[in-house]
Amino acid sequence: MKKLILFLYLILHTTMAFSQDPQLLLKTDFEGKVIEGSIEALIAEIEKGSPIRVGWQLDFNGNKESDLEHWIDAEFLSVLNGHVFNQISPIYRQIPKAEIPQVEIVASPMMWTAIIGTNGKLLSRYIIPDLDSIEPEAKREALAKRTEVSERMVATIWVKP
Repeated sequence: MKKLILFLYLILHTTMAFSQDPQLLLKTDFEGKVIEGSIEALIAEIEKGSPIRVGWQLDFNGNKESDLEHWIDAEFLSVLNGHVFNQISPIYRQIPKAEIPQVEIVASPMMWTAIIGTNGKLLSRYIIPDLDSIEPEAKREALAKRTEVSERMVATIWVKP
């Protein structure tokens, strides 16, 4: 009987350990204001070495509601003056098609990278290989503008998986 109880305890304990929901550490709105959790809790988990996932919501129509949400594993985190910033490794360019719905990848070597912070700012830019060799000049100049850093406010979600 003791073996059966021990066996059931181990199964229950193992199931609970692997089926836990992510722990919400911080959530900000489209103005960068904390609406749930705290930056201090996020920093404490980072300092413990906990894995962190970050999600951000884009508002295309200005109604302060998410139109598209992205998630990544945080890989390069910085803590500066009480805020957390995550550098996003370059990804190939994609285009959301809300009407289908489908996110499509573009047949291009163009990549996108960004830094996202607990202040709600998403600083991003495109990486365009061999930009100097693109012709005609008007196309090259238009593409060069995409390599400039742009800033937009996003809602963020920081979780411990």
